Amino acid sequence: MIEKLLLELSLYNPLSIDESNETEILDILYMNRAVQFDSHCIECGKDSTFRFYSRNQGNTSEYHQNRYLIDYSEIYSYPVPLQVAFKCQRDVNHIYSFNFKVSQKEVIKIGQYPSSASIDLAEIQKYRKALKGDYRDFSKSIGLFSHGVGAGSFVYLRRIFENLIEEKRQEALKEGTWDDSVYQQSRMDEKINLLRHLLPAILVETRSIYGILSKGIHELSEEECLTLFPNVKLAIELILDEKIYLLEQQSKIQSVKRFVSETVEALKS
Repeated sequence: MIEKLLLELSLYNPLSIDESNETEILDILYMNRAVQFDSHCIECGKDSTFRFYSRNQGNTSEYHQNRYLIDYSEIYSYPVPLQVAFKCQRDVNHIYSFNFKVSQKEVIKIGQYPSSASIDLAEIQKYRKALKGDYRDFSKSIGLFSHGVGAGSFVYLRRIFENLIEEKRQEALKEGTWDDSVYQQSRMDEKINLLRHLLPAILVETRSIYGILSKGIHELSEEECLTLFPNVKLAIELILDEKIYLLEQQSKIQSVKRFVSETVEALKS
């Protein structure tokens, strides 16, 4: 819940509070001395753990030190937003802060620093080589999500997915046994199956993500798309992680081959 509340929830997209999550949400926001989460620190340029630093609501800081003394009705009566801050454990001068408006029905994130886009954009730098020209689209999708645009963010993610498939189709065209006419007449899940020998296993396993993206663009509400976005983005990142691994593996294979060839020639002389 901590990651969902602080890192995944987009601005002004309300998270409903009910009996199933009320205690957990309010304990995180009001009794968070022990709360910590992992995230990319934009100032360190590395992944780090962030631990609770301070809480402020109106003129009252460190509100409620004992969870058993919390009167939730009193919490809900506060008209001013709540701010919670966390320190990076690599460098305690690096602080992430989040602002929430809490009511009996919902919690709304109304601000944060740094922005979710800044955090995500710093973290996805590692995908620049794997994405090539699609890196800009990935950045745009994250930027739209951070501004509460759900369906628009899906448009860019779907384009990235389609381009990952097309990249492998171009490789398949070089195969003598490839029948492109069958491919062109196939649905996306069938196309992925036809290319399964060239695609990362995780992409083949999660190929239904394309249907989720398409449905998000054409049928789902903005709120539904915003709710789904973090996990859809994660699925795309898993595909890219495997692509990066394969690229690095191929680079190492070429380095070893070059080393052996050059060393054998040197030993001959």
